[in-house]
Amino acid sequence: MKIIGINSSHDTSLCQYDTETGVLDFMHEEERFRREKYWTPLAMQPEDEGYETTFPDQLQCIHKGGVKTPDKLVMASFDRRNIQLHINNQNLMENRMLSIEVADYIRSEPMTNQRCEDFCEKFGEFGIVDGIGFGGEHVEEYIHDGFAGQFEGIDDYYFWFEHHLYHAYCGYHLSPYIEQQEDAIAIVMDGGGARLNYDTMAGYQEIESIYRMTPNQPAKRQWVLSSNHRFLGDLKGSNFPNQQEGTLDYMGENLVEDVDGVIYEYTSRASNGMDFSNMSHALGCDDQGRAAGKVMGMASYGIVDKDYKRFNKFSISQELELNAFEETCKTIQKGIDMNPDCKNILLSGGYALNCTNNYKYLSRFPEHQFYVDPIPHDGGTSFGACIHLEYLMKTGEETDATNENT
Repeated sequence: MKIIGINSSHDTSLCQYDTETGVLDFMHEEERFRREKYWTPLAMQPEDEGYETTFPDQLQCIHKGGVKTPDKLVMASFDRRNIQLHINNQNLMENRMLSIEVADYIRSEPMTNQRCEDFCEKFGEFGIVDGIGFGGEHVEEYIHDGFAGQFEGIDDYYFWFEHHLYHAYCGYHLSPYIEQQEDAIAIVMDGGGARLNYDTMAGYQEIESIYRMTPNQPAKRQWVLSSNHRFLGDLKGSNFPNQQEGTLDYMGENLVEDVDGVIYEYTSRASNGMDFSNMSHALGCDDQGRAAGKVMGMASYGIVDKDYKRFNKFSISQELELNAFEETCKTIQKGIDMNPDCKNILLSGGYALNCTNNYKYLSRFPEHQFYVDPIPHDGGTSFGACIHLEYLMKTGEETDATNENT
């Protein structure tokens, strides 16, 4: 059986996986065909209200790459669902005492969905915007329908709101561990993935995850750290009074939940990957914060100077790199502690593109073997989605996520 996987987020990609041979036949990155770096499918917003009702872009890699209609089609994405707070009243912008009271409320506890509703009822200055719709369709479905429509004879496709899981599957199934029939600890770290508990914690995206990978078995999710840093950043950046000093981040202890043996933690800090993106924007490397790799590169030229005699973009990058190394080592150690019988570690997610720190892990954890996913960015999730579908097909669970292509 041939499965086509498509990643519709940034690093848009398409791959074909053969379930009989277990071989990844090919993978195409859309930006290579368009000659447009960072190309991402976006819904077009016209001048009037609403959005275009027809899909504006077609995947060139399908036609130029000679891709044929598959037996099964599965989609992947970073999860475009969203919940936002929008200011409805100019009073907040003009009343400094009120703005301070609002900020204190946000900082005092994690912003669960229920707390967002209580917040709007308490202040009356905000309204909740839940998701982005296109004539009743979610933006994710809108984009995926457009892609699926390029294949003749495809009546439906599969889609789950997963992201880190696909990174883990991609890295593991391209690693020597699976060839050697050995388990591995998958450590996934990036700027932000799926909103796994959208019904209760919609503002939080997974930023770090730990999975136990076993040959011929589905991945076992063990621990997830999710952050609402972007949610609070959108609020402060576009809606909140600029004169309100300080951060809106909740600075207390992480909210921790145990759900069916999986540990979920919730924080307001930015992910280590997002720190590099934010720094790339602050240093003027890229106006959209997409040049995280440039900051990682500049770190090699930096000298950390606590007296700030060498306070430049190189020293700033180097200090960020060192701090990120220590923070990510904590996550790796957590994975080791949760799996004391396993000596194989797999790194995936966008942060695994940090080659310098990847090498340093060998010295910090000399008793463990490391393998870095060769496609750690979001392009690899198209392959991970194929593997996920394959496992679900074996148990008959794949029917739970079919989407009719209309």
